[in-house]
Amino acid sequence: MSIKKYEVLLQTADLGSFTKASEVLGYTQSAISHIITGLEDELGLKLLARDRFGVRLTAEGEALLPAIRAVCQQNQELLRQAAQFHGLEVGQVRIGTWLSVSVHLLPRLLQTFSQRHPDITFELLQGSYEDIERWLSEGRIDLGFLRLPASGHFETTLLLEERILAIFPPNQAPACERVTVEQLKQAPYILRLDSLDSDTREFFRKTQRTPRITYSAKDDYAVMAMVEQGLGISILPELLLKNAPYHLEVRELDPPATRQIGVACKSAHALSPAARQFLQHVKQSAGEGAEG
Repeated sequence: MSIKKYEVLLQTADLGSFTKASEVLGYTQSAISHIITGLEDELGLKLLARDRFGVRLTAEGEALLPAIRAVCQQNQELLRQAAQFHGLEVGQVRIGTWLSVSVHLLPRLLQTFSQRHPDITFELLQGSYEDIERWLSEGRIDLGFLRLPASGHFETTLLLEERILAIFPPNQAPACERVTVEQLKQAPYILRLDSLDSDTREFFRKTQRTPRITYSAKDDYAVMAMVEQGLGISILPELLLKNAPYHLEVRELDPPATRQIGVACKSAHALSPAARQFLQHVKQSAGEGAEG
């Protein structure tokens, strides 16, 4: 039985959606459904059930999940050991990431690394901070980009510290360079409904103020589009605002707010040669960026 069937089941169960699993794995939704149906037929058990919230494991699926996860991890360990015979030139690196890192950090890192190691492949899983920490703990990924400090017991390296900034519609920002929380409270606020928004929630918690929430949106770009149209203001991490296709005015916060972005793994010593080499590449690139 192909290991890929187990991996498809795990991905679908972890993400709770055929759509999300198809995006991550590069298959069509019908292909995902066909693979899982084939696995269910071979085992003679119903493993996934659909409901209005997506898909979930059945009782039988939950019971088999630890064994299925162990099979996938053993396969990854086999590949890791086999890769050692080839040195650093082959293998797969599994990375947990989120939107702004996927768009603004990873492409350059992958491009420069792949020029030197063209036979090393990558699997990217996109999720929340909590998802990435869980995937690291379970061995689903080798490396994860996280907001630091991480809540789990991981080996981490600080890559950059970015500002959290206030965004205003065109020609509607205060004349000052920095805006206070009291100034933010005067305008309708567009809330970012995302588990990654803990950075902005932390800012309001520290300042002991609550914004006047008028709209909310899950998508970062939807928030920026709504601000551009004059529906309100918001605060977002600086990385998200780079090259954003919107006309916005940006101001620093008073008091200043930042978030630290780092890369994490369970144990650098236990990484495959390919993953260890990529981790070193990420650290080196971060050092060069700091010097620049």
